[in-house]
Amino acid sequence: MDFETKIKRLIAYIKSKIKIDNYVFVSIGGPKFKAQVKLFKKTNYLEYNILKLGYQFKKKTGTYPIWVKVDVVQSTKKVLFKDLKISLEKTRRNYVDFGIAFDSQWELTLIAEEINANAFVRPNNTNNQLYLSEKNINAYLVKYTKHKKVFSNDFYNGKEVIKFYTKGFMLDNDAYFELHNNRYEKNLRKVHDLGSEIDRLILNSTDFLQSMILENGKYVYGYFPHFDNEIGFYNILRHSSSTYALIEGLSYLGKNLDPAKKAIDYVIKHNLMEQDNRGYVYEDTNGINEIKLGQNASFIFAVCEYLKYQKNDLYLEKAQKVAHGILTMINEETYETTHILNYPDLSLKEQYRIIYYDGEAALALLRLYQLDNNRLWLNTVESLMNHFIDKDYWKYHDHWLGYCTNELVQINPQDKYFEFGIKNVNTYLDFIKQRETTFPTYLEMLIATYRLIQKAKDTGREGLVAKLIDEKYLIDVIEKRANYQRVGYFYPEVAMYFKNPAKILGGFFIKHHGYRVRIDDIEHYLSGYVQYQKVFKSISD
Repeated sequence: MDFETKIKRLIAYIKSKIKIDNYVFVSIGGPKFKAQVKLFKKTNYLEYNILKLGYQFKKKTGTYPIWVKVDVVQSTKKVLFKDLKISLEKTRRNYVDFGIAFDSQWELTLIAEEINANAFVRPNNTNNQLYLSEKNINAYLVKYTKHKKVFSNDFYNGKEVIKFYTKGFMLDNDAYFELHNNRYEKNLRKVHDLGSEIDRLILNSTDFLQSMILENGKYVYGYFPHFDNEIGFYNILRHSSSTYALIEGLSYLGKNLDPAKKAIDYVIKHNLMEQDNRGYVYEDTNGINEIKLGQNASFIFAVCEYLKYQKNDLYLEKAQKVAHGILTMINEETYETTHILNYPDLSLKEQYRIIYYDGEAALALLRLYQLDNNRLWLNTVESLMNHFIDKDYWKYHDHWLGYCTNELVQINPQDKYFEFGIKNVNTYLDFIKQRETTFPTYLEMLIATYRLIQKAKDTGREGLVAKLIDEKYLIDVIEKRANYQRVGYFYPEVAMYFKNPAKILGGFFIKHHGYRVRIDDIEHYLSGYVQYQKVFKSISD
């Protein structure tokens, strides 16, 4: 389809949805080019004007834009700049959903996507308080627009500006999409078949995560895409847990697991210390030299997930040694855990760091038991679980414990385990449903709970389930989160406003952390979506 036909059909599509009777912003771009944003105040010749933009783009780049986004202004409100500035700085980072016209003639305008993608509101370096950054605004105006006048907060103090909201539509290659315009879902494309869309996201994000593996098996740790910066750190725990999610994605798609093997081999070669029959995964990034309980566990996750599909005696041996290492970090009498040891002397560094390590350790041992049937692992998990129940660990709403409890009841269905697993979420559903951040571990936890409930009903515990949770409401929350998590995916209509769209396209991000794209961010979105599809895709089919 030629460019002219695409634009003609785009305009017809928009007109079939809304009336174009107000100012219109048009953004054009592609994977290799940051979006150019243009305001058209007269819309009688909108099709012609967009075509003209496209011709100019082709003249400059050698190709027509494959992404064209149209934002039609829906409402406006005059406000004092000082009040608007306060509003911007009180809004959760990168969650601005309105644009700004700084004068009555709309000579200087910024749409919400420009504000968010270019970090116009950012945390300061002292206490992380958000502020309106004149430096970032001016850098953008000089480099990407024709507005050469220096922006200054002081200049607008005491003046009125115009706050406006838009309704968006997207041309992505040959496809047209209507975008949501409500607050937290702003610019999320509407889809008619969520299951098919999630399959597409699984495919793209699996490919994205795989592409981050270097030749030696180490990952590119991640990006801060505002200004196309690579994250200058590493974490071997997240390396392993992300490899686990990569295997989930590859196996779901029926793809070869060799990329994940390379990542597992990296840990064995560079970060595994063996001592007699015990193994410890250590972190030596920046000389930190420590052994984390969760680090050992995440290695076992990755290995066990791999061994579900590929036999490898060496991997099993290494996982078993690391499991023995985990046992040395668990008190045999109280089942309290030790979280951090010094590497390489195994002396105590920190008794406690983060609650999630406990659930990770239990799940790792349980996953290994399901492969080698060593009762030592299962006995330890049951003792740990009794400790978690006694200490009311359900109040931490830990997705790792959600996984662990569900898998334990498949092996040893007991009322106390079912009750614990349900209590892990039952008082938290309202909070999860209304949460404005994507928080992808929620979906993982919810799916694990749903599976646990099905096991409870299969074993005659319908009364226990009915007493503890509204299953229909749980399913409603799962569906809401599965759809809502898409706001953390780099669709073209989001990626196009960043410095290097191609680098982030198809990945997942955490918006309030600077649109951070880190391997473990992708991990949790990907794991949650794979687990969701394994349950709900079969139901819908």
